[in-house]
Amino acid sequence: MAKASILIVEDSALAVFSLKQTLELDGYAVIGSCDSGEKAIAFVESTRPDLVLMDIVINGQIDGIETASFIKKKYNIPSVFLTGLTDRQTIDRAKVSEAYGYLTKPFEAREVIAVIEMALYKHDIELQLRRSEEKYFSTVSSISDAVVTVDRDCRITYMNPAALRMTGWTTQEVIARTAAEILSCKSSSAKQININPIQCPLGMGNLSRMPDDLLLVCKTGNALPIGESSLSPMLDSHGNFTGLIIVFKNVSDKIQKDNLRKLAELNRKAAVIEGQEQERGRIAMDLHDGLGQMLNAIKMNTRVIVQDPIAAQSLLQLLDEAILESVRISENLLPSKLRDFDLATCLRTLCATVMKSSNIRIDFQAHGVAIPMNQSNKVNFFRITQEALNNSLKHARAKNVSVQLNVSRELIRLTVEDDGRGMSSVSPSFSSGGGNGLNNMRDRAEIMGGQFNIESDDHRGTLVTVEVPNSRAVVYV
Repeated sequence: MAKASILIVEDSALAVFSLKQTLELDGYAVIGSCDSGEKAIAFVESTRPDLVLMDIVINGQIDGIETASFIKKKYNIPSVFLTGLTDRQTIDRAKVSEAYGYLTKPFEAREVIAVIEMALYKHDIELQLRRSEEKYFSTVSSISDAVVTVDRDCRITYMNPAALRMTGWTTQEVIARTAAEILSCKSSSAKQININPIQCPLGMGNLSRMPDDLLLVCKTGNALPIGESSLSPMLDSHGNFTGLIIVFKNVSDKIQKDNLRKLAELNRKAAVIEGQEQERGRIAMDLHDGLGQMLNAIKMNTRVIVQDPIAAQSLLQLLDEAILESVRISENLLPSKLRDFDLATCLRTLCATVMKSSNIRIDFQAHGVAIPMNQSNKVNFFRITQEALNNSLKHARAKNVSVQLNVSRELIRLTVEDDGRGMSSVSPSFSSGGGNGLNNMRDRAEIMGGQFNIESDDHRGTLVTVEVPNSRAVVYV
């Protein structure tokens, strides 16, 4: 089986005969010979040999160097030059044509075979390298993530199509410019501008990533949220640091989906809490209109039914206590003051009621301006305070509690602080946010668009903080 197919381009019939014998003896297939550049190009077009032995001085309008350059450029077929010319000008022209070998006449058979084998090996390695590069660039170009490479000086050396689409730049505009110029970023939270997107020190070779709250400022000036990034060092064959590969995603769709998911979750929590309040209202109405009326009817008939005045008085006292207890339970389930008074008044009454029915001391203070608040938010703040006081009284065993309500046109801030033994010593699940009461308080704060925070120490007590911006103090329904 022939090693490779070879075309000989030579205007000397004797040289063609000698080369053909030498090549065929070594197993190569000589598939033809030509004496001009034009004939050689036509032959290559129809036959596509593996290699061309090309004499530099040949017949026709173009010489061997021009012919070899054309064949290499159009068909990617290597050539080895055959010539008796050894002047510097000819050699320089041959080098520019990307020839794979150079044989001077007269030449020996071993020399011809050695040069041809090296030329074919070199061309095969180049083909493998080119396929590998094409596969790599095809992969990088087709992925949806943005890929950017920079050198040691932070100058961009490559941007894949996804990165160019995201930034709005073109390849010609970005090459050799610094990453800070093209990947101009700002913070989505603090709105800080001119953030360096590269966070790991160059030259250290350590892996890192960009912050997750970055907005990439595109060429048009639009800000695009990016995330899920990575920065990986590029190393040469000796392990030396040569640059960075930066990968990031356009997370606009992800953020939109997350916002929709959070909104749906808030709607679910709001519906659950609204259902709880409606059930509380139903039970409170049943206590007031049902049990309360029945107790009053029994009280009215007690004096008639019970003849003994002492026994009647004792029974009346028990009935009065039962009526008061039903009123208290009804009021806790659905405080009537929430419909008629502002939040500060309702919280002050709540603190006074709890303090009256227990041995705990509660200090309530309200500061700021009186701002109208919708009923749902008023109920949420009331329930959070009610739950926090209940925890201080029943679980933390506090002696003193401070409740503060600070209202401004920008923020509503509620704090409940006690000197109890700390929630973590009472409930091991506290540190992980467990407990229906804590979750209920947190859910109510989130529904109002605010933040809920709780700090507890075994020796200094517990602090509950709720902050709701007035501009976001709305209920999701």
